[in-house]
Amino acid sequence: MKKLKMKSLINRKGVDINVWSADLLDGSTGPVDGVPVQKTTDEIEPEKRHEPILPYSTFAHTLMNVSGGSQSDVDLLWLSTGKYPKNTIVESTTQEGKYRVVNYSNYQDYSDVVIYELKGDDLNQSI
Repeated sequence: MKKLKMKSLINRKGVDINVWSADLLDGSTGPVDGVPVQKTTDEIEPEKRHEPILPYSTFAHTLMNVSGGSQSDVDLLWLSTGKYPKNTIVESTTQEGKYRVVNYSNYQDYSDVVIYELKGDDLNQSI
């Protein structure tokens, strides 16, 4: 089966974003007194990407549910060709802040895209 190639569309419709993988942030400085210390986005150089960040609309909500995605309280959707774990941080200047990946739907079995659900709040603005 041939995979649906979305990379060129994603690049054309994208915006410049910064991405901090949760793998780099979680426990990245080793334990202090037995407790893992989490680095902040100020301490780690972000990965630069050019991919779409979209408002989480009623249409997107319906699309995610029909395609097997979960129901979440989210603010934005991020379409990416990269694979990242939950709690990855995404910064978008067009959306004025930093957002955390709370869920994702991986379509890479038949496409080259992963759709991430992003949630932002006052805490995530200073991550």
